[in-house]
Amino acid sequence: MFGLFKRRSKELALSLLELPSDGFCAVAGESHYQDALRATRSISRGEFEGRPCFTAALVPEPENEYDGNAIAIYSPQGKLGYLPRERAYEYRELFHELLTRGYHGGGCAAHLTGGEAGKSYGVVLRLANVDACIWALAEGPS
Repeated sequence: MFGLFKRRSKELALSLLELPSDGFCAVAGESHYQDALRATRSISRGEFEGRPCFTAALVPEPENEYDGNAIAIYSPQGKLGYLPRERAYEYRELFHELLTRGYHGGGCAAHLTGGEAGKSYGVVLRLANVDACIWALAEGPS
């Protein structure tokens, strides 16, 4: 009887432009998404300097009640946090252009930090500076 009410997960297909990965960017708010971070650890493939790696999706949230420039960070396991407010502001024009071109956002390499001995997980994006990302967009498919 209770099987009728089980939630079924939905798969979403996002159109993401691969962003250059020759920089580093911290992620904010990870403490609120520890379940998704632990689940991301279980699907991570490969390592970067001994840390589990995955591909992160960066998706703008223009309707975010706290920051109209908010850019959420996702793995296939759910939301992991946000670009820090000042970084989201720097990248706002890039993400506006991505949306204009029909993309849902961008993708980049990322790795987990922490998580051992009961410590919280964190995320570091391997994301180039905004100028390099804009250049990649100009060089890529339109």
